[in-house]
Amino acid sequence: MKYLRGRATLIERCGKALLELRARAFTVLIVAVLMASLTQAAAARCDGIDLRQHLTESARLKLDDALAKVPFAVGNHWVATKGDQRIDVIGTQHSGDARMLPIMRRLRPVIEQADAIFLEVTEPQMRAADTAQDSFARYFLLPPGQRLDQMIPEAEWRLLMARLAPFGISSDAAARMQPWYLSDFLTGTDCRKRGLGSRRGLDDRIEHVARTAGIPTFGLESPEAGLAALASMPLSDQVRMLRFDLRSETRHQDLYVTLSDSFFEGRLTEGRILLLWMMYRDLDVPRQEVHRLLASFDRVVLERRNRTWVKRLLARKEPRLVVAVGAAHLAGDSGVLNLLHRAGYALSPVDDR
Repeated sequence: MKYLRGRATLIERCGKALLELRARAFTVLIVAVLMASLTQAAAARCDGIDLRQHLTESARLKLDDALAKVPFAVGNHWVATKGDQRIDVIGTQHSGDARMLPIMRRLRPVIEQADAIFLEVTEPQMRAADTAQDSFARYFLLPPGQRLDQMIPEAEWRLLMARLAPFGISSDAAARMQPWYLSDFLTGTDCRKRGLGSRRGLDDRIEHVARTAGIPTFGLESPEAGLAALASMPLSDQVRMLRFDLRSETRHQDLYVTLSDSFFEGRLTEGRILLLWMMYRDLDVPRQEVHRLLASFDRVVLERRNRTWVKRLLARKEPRLVVAVGAAHLAGDSGVLNLLHRAGYALSPVDDR
């Protein structure tokens, strides 16, 4: 589930670069455990359900009301226009899915008519990053002198080691890892359609079509920016979420399927609202604290990056641009669409389903 909130999604976007980490012995372990998780996910079977199909009538009405309060909450493809400039803003899912095939058929003409394509990170950027991978380790490791086994109770540490044992992570290695990364292993799901192929996600497919058509492609950020955002979460919040993830019995496969299905219906925000409702619901944790933690996550992983991306887009003068970023970045007060609206762009939705 954290995958769809952004954590493992960003690891996945950096997957090729991570596989080339050789500078330190510890980074070899990171690659090993990442590959172990990918192998397990590929071999297992998904039994998740779309929670939206099981809501009571009152819950459905509450969800509709919450959705109506979010700016630009519905739709994965919007057109922003200002003067003679047109920007097609496309929300993507980073992992592959067969349902992307008809979407790509409808997007192909839009891509081929663009003057430039903007993605979170491009494939050439990832290849270039392979030559300087030592810097990636700091996003996975705690600062020197800090140890995770000194930040959580001993009983929870023993439980964490038991949960991480299938991935071959030793106690000493785990003690040096940042909590956000370990938490991803606890919240994994067999429903992640992960893969190492360059065209697995909608972003990759869009980039492939652009390159075939000779359309210039650009990255909105550096390859490590997403990981840096994850690692920038306050350490105290990372630890708190890790401890919650360790104790929670939430069915993450249901949350994944809910989010994925809602994405393909152009209603990802519905899934994200349900995620907020369900996160740590089985724990004796004040909902206000859960909301605070998830808001903290969104600030560093979504909102700050959105503002940086839009600033870069506003500096472009090409008459026709295509911007393809994770769909979670589109909606909301600080979403890409609302930021463009505030900058004077008129927005209209396009149905690519």
